[in-house]
Amino acid sequence: MSILTYSLITIPDFATGSKLHDLQGLDNKGTAKALFHLQAQKTDSECLPSYLQQIIAISILLTDDMGEQQRTTLSGDPEIELLNTFFDILESYKPTIVTWNGEFFNSEIISYRSIKYSIQISPHYENKENHFDLNNAMVSSSEKTPLEDVATLLGLEAEENQDSRAICEHYLANRLDDLWAYSENNVVNTYHIYLRYQLSHGKIDEKTYTTLIQNKKGFIRG
Repeated sequence: MSILTYSLITIPDFATGSKLHDLQGLDNKGTAKALFHLQAQKTDSECLPSYLQQIIAISILLTDDMGEQQRTTLSGDPEIELLNTFFDILESYKPTIVTWNGEFFNSEIISYRSIKYSIQISPHYENKENHFDLNNAMVSSSEKTPLEDVATLLGLEAEENQDSRAICEHYLANRLDDLWAYSENNVVNTYHIYLRYQLSHGKIDEKTYTTLIQNKKGFIRG
């Protein structure tokens, strides 16, 4: 079966946040600042709830049984088109879907955004048996481990973790290439950690691991 690893890049849903908190009249920068401040007051964290985040990019690494890879970052299109393309890919390949903390962060956001646009979610995606949340598999406690920390533990190239505010600031400054590179690095590291996990649990042998880990194609940005 194919393996599909993916990562989302999200920013605040400025329009919804503005309506909910009566922030009309503020530009996106002002709205974001207000939303982060209000969230920090409420929860001691600036990470907005899933229903107040919108998707601006989806980075995908798809690997078939022979180790051949396809890498792409879906971006530039309206959010509804990003989701439809993502679901089309899932239905075409029907892969094992591998994420880092995807059971909560990714799945909740995708669910809310699909409902917003009345999109039919991919049946393959809806089947939870097709998902493998790597963080959940490795951590038994409720406190999750940052992907960057585990990547560093394994000697992988890990970029500094970007919190919600930093990602939003990059977006507002139109530093999109930096965001896509960050997302793509996360996808590659998640895949490499997954292979190491499979090796350590006897799911693949050393030869297979070495073959799969050597493929280093770049991403095609859409």
